[in-house]
Amino acid sequence: MLQDKCYPKIAIDGPAGAGKSTVAREVARRLQIKYLDTGAMYRAITLKVIRENIDLNNSVALQEILSITDVQINEDNKVFLDGEEVTVEIRSPQVNKMVSPVSCISSVRRKMVTIQKAIVLQSKGIIMEGRDIASRVMPDADFKLFLDASVEERARRRMKEQRDKGIMMSALEVTREIAARDRIDSTREDSPLIVVPEAIVIDTTAMAFEEVVDDIIRIVREGLSCSGNG
Repeated sequence: MLQDKCYPKIAIDGPAGAGKSTVAREVARRLQIKYLDTGAMYRAITLKVIRENIDLNNSVALQEILSITDVQINEDNKVFLDGEEVTVEIRSPQVNKMVSPVSCISSVRRKMVTIQKAIVLQSKGIIMEGRDIASRVMPDADFKLFLDASVEERARRRMKEQRDKGIMMSALEVTREIAARDRIDSTREDSPLIVVPEAIVIDTTAMAFEEVVDDIIRIVREGLSCSGNG
């Protein structure tokens, strides 16, 4: 546990399947700070788009949906879309396929980033993970990390995650989905997935979950000690 006066802001970026969510959640628990999965927010918006059968090229219809849509994540990290809990539904294969194209849309990103920045301001300490956290949402973060892993390893992890939820997909399907998301996320015009110059890159391909968590905890504790805050 950190000293009472230590409330770090930690940004974690990385591609799909790199382990950002599970790692960030555990780091937040151990440091006793707030955790926010920004990807879940984009997934909730994507679910709304799917439900309303919105054409992504129809900017007027999309803007109307955004103006009346409410996305909330509570302290237990349950996701609510217009008051309805959708924590499980936003992880469906249908949402997986659509979330990157939806996330590319500037109006969607503006709405989500505005919400995310407000959450940062309201939090003493926070660990936030996504794809544009260090570059756009929290550029003044105390710690900027980039988690990565090979496509094969990320596909393996995603398959296990899907199977645990009763969703069966082939290795080829998952690998193609991961590769497609990488391509879209890294080439989109608005806030692409990048490694900011000051980020610490952690390749988790051959690392166990606890190793990654311990590594980040060490980085944070050493950084706080070096800055004279802990």
